[in-house]
Amino acid sequence: MRSGVSKNGTVIERKTRLDGSSVEFACVGLAVEPGRSAVLGYTVDRDWTVAGGVITVPKGAVTVGHFWADRPYNVYHWLVEGWTLAYYVNVSAPPRITVESVDWLDLAVDILVRPDASFLVLDEDEVPTDLDPVHRRTIARALEAVVTSPRGFVLQIEAASRPHLPAWTG
Repeated sequence: MRSGVSKNGTVIERKTRLDGSSVEFACVGLAVEPGRSAVLGYTVDRDWTVAGGVITVPKGAVTVGHFWADRPYNVYHWLVEGWTLAYYVNVSAPPRITVESVDWLDLAVDILVRPDASFLVLDEDEVPTDLDPVHRRTIARALEAVVTSPRGFVLQIEAASRPHLPAWTG
């Protein structure tokens, strides 16, 4: 475990959308390195359908959330009974990571990556036409990082999640 948070300490994930609205989740802090990275655990509290009905994350699924200050995205690794359901990539501005919270700006575009490395780019139509060029470049960097090597991406996220699963079962 990295420094910064006691085992199973609560960390608030705070997502802010481009319209200024926000949502908070009380997560388990699995590994937090303030200013650098965080791994958060969350148990899905209701069935959640995403990607226009392409996939449903069932109530009770485990989410291992990965956040990095130096990457243009964060990732929710969804697992059901220990098996990967999918990886949900949120394109984002750099998060603010502290021992108490992970605050991030959602740039609308998401990427659903399946365990077989097939993927869907989602919500590009939700990007405002007047979006700051800095955010547009962030979106382009995130897409390039994930879709140019989806198999490598899958392997990387699997490796990053697995050490946390024995210590946290949801």
